[in-house]
Amino acid sequence: MRETKELLLNLQELDDQIDTLKAEEESIPEKKHDLEKGLEAHQAAVAAEKNESVEFAKKRKELEIELEDGNTKKDRFKHQLFQVKSNREYEALQHEITALEEKNSGLEDKILEIMDRSEQVSRQITEDEQNFKAETATVGKAQTKLDKEQEDLRQKIAIKDDERKRLVIDMDTILLKRYDRIRANKGGLAVTTVNTGACGGCFRRIPPYEMQNLKRDAQIIMCEGCGRILIWRWD
Repeated sequence: MRETKELLLNLQELDDQIDTLKAEEESIPEKKHDLEKGLEAHQAAVAAEKNESVEFAKKRKELEIELEDGNTKKDRFKHQLFQVKSNREYEALQHEITALEEKNSGLEDKILEIMDRSEQVSRQITEDEQNFKAETATVGKAQTKLDKEQEDLRQKIAIKDDERKRLVIDMDTILLKRYDRIRANKGGLAVTTVNTGACGGCFRRIPPYEMQNLKRDAQIIMCEGCGRILIWRWD
């Protein structure tokens, strides 16, 4: 019976190792996805800046057309000043010219402001595109490294799986099924040792009579608290 319990302990340890390797292997796609998300966010930021630059160009064009139209009207009104025949008409035209000059001055200020902001965005686009290019290369290298890690982990898992097959080849079929069922129901921990008089899985105190049975190695004993297989460590 002691050999069987030692086998169970070794099997639990091996399965723990396999679970750890599988968890590491399964985490790699998420790590790669996180890298891609960061790259996509950077790319989206550059695209937004380019759209902003296009909008600036459109707005500047609209203002320049409006300014040109205002200057044309102002020139026409100035020409009409020499054709009016009354002070009232002259003052009315002069008022229109003054209003247009104020409006055109405001348009010129807006155009200059847009030009300044457009230049800032253009510089930012250039900088961010360079950063994006560098980040793309960095992400590519990181993903290649993760691919290599994933392949190494898969090979290690395959080796451990073969080791497990050899370990359980002579194990009692019913006991193995019980072990696998407990592992499935208890988060992977089917076999646990007694630590300071308590179950190592649920920490339930082991009554004295159960302790004696455990130490005798006469049978497989299950924890009455969690149902895991209890084993007394002889060393």
